[in-house]
Amino acid sequence: ISASSSDTTHCAENLLKADTYRKWKAAQAGEKQVSVILQFEKEEQIHSIDIGNEGSAFVEVLAGSSASSSEQNYEVLLVTSSFMSPSESKSSTNLNRVRMFGPDKLVKTTAEKKWDRVKIVCTQPYTKSLAYGLSFVRFHSPPDSSETHSKAASPKVTKLGQFKVKEDDNNSSSLKPGALFFSRASKPLVSPPKASQN
Repeated sequence: ISASSSDTTHCAENLLKADTYRKWKAAQAGEKQVSVILQFEKEEQIHSIDIGNEGSAFVEVLAGSSASSSEQNYEVLLVTSSFMSPSESKSSTNLNRVRMFGPDKLVKTTAEKKWDRVKIVCTQPYTKSLAYGLSFVRFHSPPDSSETHSKAASPKVTKLGQFKVKEDDNNSSSLKPGALFFSRASKPLVSPPKASQN
């Protein structure tokens, strides 16, 4: 872990602690940009990110690997996102906005890979009187249930297709299982086959 700038009390290591209200702030007010690099225990896919602000106007998250020595090998995971407007920055209001970024908000090509380092870049161009940073950041790996959910969802589509094909073939014996399957979802789809059988 390293930080470009860190307050002695509100140091960057605070972001690693589970306690809330353990913030990281720049060493002094008015810095153009501050960044912190965090390292995970092992390489992980990043599914979503929760960020608690501490006076930053913009926050960007990049992902990298400890195996690479070059700074340029970091890839953008979360594009620069706004946390405070110019007026909020100048009046020092809404300093601690929390934003949650799901999979749809992350850069897909980066989120699909595994990483063991993240670099968080904070900027505050609107005021020189604020020592800014983050109050917390959390990275979530993909949920295990997503694989089983996607597998469970696909057979439904297949059954829908089979039902339609059997209905076109006018095969009454195969219509009965289809009718039972659809009776829960929508009755209008079931009634036409019954009418045709009569």
